[in-house]
Amino acid sequence: MQRRWWRCRCGRDAGLYAADELLGVAGRQSHRLEEHLCRLSADVAFAKAREHVQRLLGVTVSAESVRTPSHRHGRRMADWQPRDEASATAFRQAAGDVEFTVDAGKVNTREQGWKDLKIAVFQKRLAGRPVPVTAWQEQRLPASTARLTWAEIAPAKQFRRSWRGWSRRLGVRQAGELHVLADGAPWIWRAVERVFTGSQQTLDIYHACDHVAHAGQRLYGEQTPEAEAFLERGRSLLLSQGWAGICTLVGEELAREDTPQRRRPLEKLTSYFAKHMQRLNYAARLAAGQVIGSGAVEGQAKTLGLRLKARGARWRKANVRGMAALVCVRHTGQWGAYWHPAA
Repeated sequence: MQRRWWRCRCGRDAGLYAADELLGVAGRQSHRLEEHLCRLSADVAFAKAREHVQRLLGVTVSAESVRTPSHRHGRRMADWQPRDEASATAFRQAAGDVEFTVDAGKVNTREQGWKDLKIAVFQKRLAGRPVPVTAWQEQRLPASTARLTWAEIAPAKQFRRSWRGWSRRLGVRQAGELHVLADGAPWIWRAVERVFTGSQQTLDIYHACDHVAHAGQRLYGEQTPEAEAFLERGRSLLLSQGWAGICTLVGEELAREDTPQRRRPLEKLTSYFAKHMQRLNYAARLAAGQVIGSGAVEGQAKTLGLRLKARGARWRKANVRGMAALVCVRHTGQWGAYWHPAA
């Protein structure tokens, strides 16, 4: 792009490209090009984004010219996300029940090695059709009507401080309106009890079944027919009866043979589910056409992992929050609100 440079003869002004404001150019790249660069950088490495831009748009830029605006806009997005009123308004107006899911992934930092990247997702979803517990894997839920997500490297106490502010902006008036889904990580449920006391809570069904499967392997060995039968029986009882089903499962096994070796894995299984006995109401949720798995945050964790844990990737800790925000905004409705606020 060529245009004329203007400068006053008095020498007091360094000068400017007078057409830049009209053309929407800030610095060396146009607003539209920076949006494309950031969109690609949220999905692939900077060098690969450079290649795509050159092939698709015919624009030649260096990998550094891709990295710099991506980090700059990522930092802005991280500060802008909690204040974005347009997306908050759209979320409040969307139909469906509010779900909140939390998880943590890993990111490799230059300064401190691998660190936990904590991730949170608010979304709304309409109820699906009722499903019996015998056909729980056939449940097909409607797509979310609105979704907002954010992530950062932070201690659990610091991370949870942002939850209440987000929930208020998104129109959650009381904790009872909120359905929280997560795996069994203690830090998550401690934070949920602290911030969203009285919320509806569900232990992710897949993580719950993993613990049942592990107990079966300890009892009968890995990949044995007996371990598979134990998992099937335990899953059926868990889905239909919740905590009472786990008690029934353990009772049946002890009645079959009660030895110290068999008692240890069963006691461990009981101890795990005893901490979540109020989060096992799977049958009622399936009957109401509601979700019983934390797939929303699991999917977001995988999306962030694909970008931030690419082969050989190591990030400066100061840049992780911005890159995480870039990826989160890229895969939610906030992308258009950031780049085209007047649209």
